[in-house]
Amino acid sequence: MSPNKRCIIAVFGGSRTPPESAEYAQAYTVGKLLAQRGWVVMNGGYQGTMEASARGARENGGRTIGMLSREFGALTPNPYLDETFVAPDLFARIREMHTRADAFVVLNGSLGTLAELALVWNLAKIDARQRKPIILLGAAWARVIHAWREHLAVTAEEARLLQVVDTPEHAIELLARQLG
Repeated sequence: MSPNKRCIIAVFGGSRTPPESAEYAQAYTVGKLLAQRGWVVMNGGYQGTMEASARGARENGGRTIGMLSREFGALTPNPYLDETFVAPDLFARIREMHTRADAFVVLNGSLGTLAELALVWNLAKIDARQRKPIILLGAAWARVIHAWREHLAVTAEEARLLQVVDTPEHAIELLARQLG
């Protein structure tokens, strides 16, 4: 990575996370810590953890990118975005996020979060040149990976492409080591 390039970290997570929840606070902290490192926060651009991570970044001097989708035309982007990109559909949205991002931090979420994770994880498996750090934040992810290994055809090698951490601080430390 060029020393002059600002890292862009994609943060995936749930859209229905309420502002008073622990998950919102965790996402806010992720955005804050990324901003303090001088990294750009990129996410889906809507509410929940997307809003929280963008807010954490903006309120701490960072830059944010919201990757919107025309399929969500009725939704309003969150007010903490410096730049937006509107993709024609979810596949294009995830592809654009994968292309722009230097790494991924995955929070708790629902189907959209799983779709984002599945695509970037599969691309990392298929082509080592497309491997970017994928960090899953929260103890629940270890149980999810265990279930995938036990009940699906997920191999140990594939599981090693994912890194599970318990705190936002640990996630940022891990990114700092891997991104330089």
